[in-house]
Amino acid sequence: MKALAYDAVMAPLGWLGLTEARRKLVRGLSGRVLEVGTGTGLALPGYPATVTSVTAIDVDAEALERARRRRPEAELLHASVEALPFPDMSFDGVVSSLVFCSVDAPARALAEVFRVLRPGGELRMLEHVRAPTAGLATTQDLLTPAWKRVTGGCRLNRETHLLVQQTGFEVVRRVQRLRGMSELIIARRPPH
Repeated sequence: MKALAYDAVMAPLGWLGLTEARRKLVRGLSGRVLEVGTGTGLALPGYPATVTSVTAIDVDAEALERARRRRPEAELLHASVEALPFPDMSFDGVVSSLVFCSVDAPARALAEVFRVLRPGGELRMLEHVRAPTAGLATTQDLLTPAWKRVTGGCRLNRETHLLVQQTGFEVVRRVQRLRGMSELIIARRPPH
């Protein structure tokens, strides 16, 4: 039931541009791709034909069942991004969409993503983040404790871009939207 409610809440956001943003996020990817925090699989239908395989993980088994309907050929696993069950350098790309706000240990999760990406592989993220302006950031700080309880762990004030850099990724592209509270991050694991 929770997965169905999630889809109902996300539908209007999809109409307002989130569906298209997710399609742009995966455009141009190729090879083996891991999607972390796939949820109900809203991004799964948008992968291009150049992606030879999609593996998707989530901590919510009910959500994965809904995701299976959206891309039946994808490998779906009940797993956490903080402890990925894959060998080193298994994937050409890793995708996350509105995930890292809810991860309890984002630095550990990004280290796991770094580990499973091949050298030169891309991490593509679409996340809501801490605003760059003091007024909005303070508002996010004040709202986050209550928001986190209501949404099952979502934090409004994560500095995801900084965490990505600290993990060792090279940020190739960063696009901020919604007064800096939403970010597209494309980062690459260095070739060596």
